[in-house]
Amino acid sequence: MNRVIFFVAFILLLCVPFSVNFGNDESFSYLEIVKKLKDEIISIVIKTEITSPSELVFSEEDKVLFNKKYEEFKVAETLNSEYFFATYAEESIANNKNINKYLAKFKWLSLKEKEGGVKGIYLNGYDFTNKDKIQSITNILLKTEVNTVVLDVKTDNGHLLYNSGLPEVSELNNKRVKYDKDVLLKFKSDFNIYLIGRVVAFQDPTFAKKFENSSVINPETNSPFTQNGQYFLDPGDDKARDYVLNVAAEACSLGFDEIQFDYIRYPDTNTKGLIYEDENITKNRVENINSFLISSKDVLNGMGCLVSADIFGYVLQNKSDNGIGQHLETIVETVDFISPMVYPSHYSKGSFGYQYPNNFPYEVVSAALNDGLKRGIEKEKIRPFLQGFWHDSEDVQITIKAAENKNLDWIIWNNSSQYEVEYFTKIES
Repeated sequence: MNRVIFFVAFILLLCVPFSVNFGNDESFSYLEIVKKLKDEIISIVIKTEITSPSELVFSEEDKVLFNKKYEEFKVAETLNSEYFFATYAEESIANNKNINKYLAKFKWLSLKEKEGGVKGIYLNGYDFTNKDKIQSITNILLKTEVNTVVLDVKTDNGHLLYNSGLPEVSELNNKRVKYDKDVLLKFKSDFNIYLIGRVVAFQDPTFAKKFENSSVINPETNSPFTQNGQYFLDPGDDKARDYVLNVAAEACSLGFDEIQFDYIRYPDTNTKGLIYEDENITKNRVENINSFLISSKDVLNGMGCLVSADIFGYVLQNKSDNGIGQHLETIVETVDFISPMVYPSHYSKGSFGYQYPNNFPYEVVSAALNDGLKRGIEKEKIRPFLQGFWHDSEDVQITIKAAENKNLDWIIWNNSSQYEVEYFTKIES
């Protein structure tokens, strides 16, 4: 009986125009129409004293009207179903991004709580298939407190060390595959490490030569600007920016916990007149670097990867953008971490009062980091790259001590992937 009443009520409802707006009214809610239908059905059922469908007699004109209303109802239902599911999909994507952001941060926080933070080493991606180098790295991961590896994804040569599916790759011929997702996940699992993918951003000889319009142009030669074998992409060029971000996104999907952008800057040069997409002034440089990092962080955090940026060590001392777009107080707000390269060997004579800074690793690293911290940068956001070359074991040990005395995480850099177990504190068995 209830089913009969509902059927009759539904037929009668088709004859009753309702005033819900099915246009582009952004305030429209699918739930509102459901509620309206429900209320009108109840109203009609209460007011209609019909005990049997046979009591209903419809004229041909009524039937035409019913059919017309029925068709209108079907169209409305379709439109609102599409709206409902589109809205649901958007909300699901947003919720999924928020969950991934939380999980990405949770992995790092767990490392901080259980092991005192990131204690890392850089592994040159070309060495990933070198058995001798990997055996040495394995020994360090098993016997020391090192819990993090920075591994190349996109190298200084513009090579991609995984099987990329990006359309530009077929033109660039720049794949030099060293690993895939399964290999990376096994590497992470076997040694229980935090894995960071290094993506060289705006220094790329392969891309600059192939897509000259995306490179920094030297007006004297009307060709890509080159300096000591390095070729720079224009940080304001959309094609260059999209390519770098797409590489980073692919890397994140491979299983890296964090993406680290290196060469996230303009060329460090005094050469005048170089041609860029935007005028080469401080405002444009800072905006282009920061906007790229902001959009990258949004995408990568949403995929489950944290984001860091390598910066020159002297950025901690200088208040300008240093002519390269790296301004400390603003760039630190665009990423999860910054990694100033505070290598004593890279400071000029007289820096911090030392004629030969490389001979005073603890003092120089301490002074450099102090300058950054004095400017109000949160400790957890500063994770320095420390010098693992041209120093003996004691020198490396005391640079690590300089960072840890300030409760900072750290990563040791050696381009040849060569480290001694003695560099690091032993894990007690």
